[in-house]
Amino acid sequence: MKKKLPVILHQLSNFSSVLGNSIVMITIPWLILEETGSPAFAGLVAAISALPGLFISPIGGWLVDHIGRRTVSIGADLLSAVAVVAFPIVALTSGLSSTSIFIIAVIGAIFDPAGYTARKTLLADVAKASDIELDRLNGIHDGFWELRGFLALPWVRV
Repeated sequence: MKKKLPVILHQLSNFSSVLGNSIVMITIPWLILEETGSPAFAGLVAAISALPGLFISPIGGWLVDHIGRRTVSIGADLLSAVAVVAFPIVALTSGLSSTSIFIIAVIGAIFDPAGYTARKTLLADVAKASDIELDRLNGIHDGFWELRGFLALPWVRV
């Protein structure tokens, strides 16, 4: 069991991130729709909040190389969590508006690509620590990553 602990912890981290991102992916357009009543604006916010990934991904790789994969993985996930926690804090203090939801969504999306890149590059370390073949661990990791599609399925739609 001791040899499997790094795999279990890494996959729990991966699953937690996928679950959190899936919840946010559903919640943000829903909040915007509740706030504005505009499905078009909800879709626009969802699309725009996906854009940081295009620009941040190359920077995430650079950060992994220069700061370290573990540091970037933990830091990106913590900063992403702070962005998620900002929703109830803003709601309780000043109230959520379509603008505040949009800003928090974009800020939160900035950290996701670096976190995923770092977790993916940690596979070599996890495989070595667990005495498991990297190819096998990569399959396990990608299997958990594909859960994001299941978690965002239309089973929550009305």
